[in-house]
Amino acid sequence: MQLTIGRDDPDLGRVEEEIGALLATLPLAADAHHQVITAVLEAVSNAVRHGRRSGGLGSVLLEAGVADGHVVVTVTDDGPGFDPAACPDPRTPERLLLPGGRGVFLMHHLMDGVDFAFPPGGGTRVTLRKSIIATPGSDGGPPEGEPRMNVSTRTSGDVTVLGFKGRITIGVGDVALRRAVHEALDSGATKILFNLADVTAIDSSGVGELVGSYTTASDRGAKLALSDLPPKVQDILQITQLVSVFNVYDTEAEALAGL
Repeated sequence: MQLTIGRDDPDLGRVEEEIGALLATLPLAADAHHQVITAVLEAVSNAVRHGRRSGGLGSVLLEAGVADGHVVVTVTDDGPGFDPAACPDPRTPERLLLPGGRGVFLMHHLMDGVDFAFPPGGGTRVTLRKSIIATPGSDGGPPEGEPRMNVSTRTSGDVTVLGFKGRITIGVGDVALRRAVHEALDSGATKILFNLADVTAIDSSGVGELVGSYTTASDRGAKLALSDLPPKVQDILQITQLVSVFNVYDTEAEALAGL
């Protein structure tokens, strides 16, 4: 498959749909399905944000297919390029609470292979590879009709509980999360709990919003905790070492008692 993505109005939803359709034809484990889509969206987002030079084409080329037992995805832009080796580790103490800078790091951790090439004519080409390994009982992809993001708000004692259902990803759930937190703080909340039981995906933008929410709440004298983390969310927070930053509880009941 091949897809051209405009920078001025990038349709990341279509990117996800096209890659998801390809992955659905393969005997790919459900967790690997999520990892590939997350890594591809990270690569496309980076290309859209940074891979543009004056007088360039204003678009990003996405190509995906199967080769030698791997899903292979390439993302090509016409920007000035960069030095991948110079990307700092986002897990260092001085960078741990920054809202961005985790995209390349997550790509490396989610995929089996990540290569950067810089054609003579300029630009960057990122190649992502993931081995196709079936898992017994795998459904091969996300559930049909998966919600983008719904947010519910309720109170339990002096705790404001925000329940998230869907995806905390760039341009979708990240915006909804930010808005919900600011509304809770503006209404006077001093204890906020994110119940993440129904979150189906998170990317570096979503992680950045979690960090931003934590920082904003702390700056305004409020406490923020997380509960009921699905495995894929917990994996991302462990990879980025942010699980040690947040107050994380196994269940909402434990969080309400702890806050």
